Amino acid sequence: MPRKRLILKINSAERKELNNLIHHESSSKSLVSRCKIILLTDAGVPMQEIAEILDLSKTTVNTWRQIYLAQGLEGLKVKRRRGRPSKIARDILFRHFPGLDGNISLALKKALNKAHKSTPLLSKSSQL
Repeated sequence: MPRKRLILKINSAERKELNNLIHHESSSKSLVSRCKIILLTDAGVPMQEIAEILDLSKTTVNTWRQIYLAQGLEGLKVKRRRGRPSKIARDILFRHFPGLDGNISLALKKALNKAHKSTPLLSKSSQL
């Protein structure tokens, strides 16, 4: 038995905002597809068809619909994340600070504080 279609009750202001985001030239491709997911859902298009139209998985379509239900329009706008540090950066840290353990940020802070305290910023000859 098929599931009941999700019907979003989007007011005209939200619909206008979603359309503006779709047509705005600075909007990212992923934000545009998220807005289209919401507008197609509101139009009563089934999840499978939305996934086929936008060339996305059903899981992705459902995820963004649920995020929209929970957080509204702001939930569609993903904030940039720093991501995982590269392995090269990690190797460089361990090479220069051999005492680092699993909690790199805390251990690095301690190591930098020790290095800063033991190394004078200005030598006596440069202070003249």
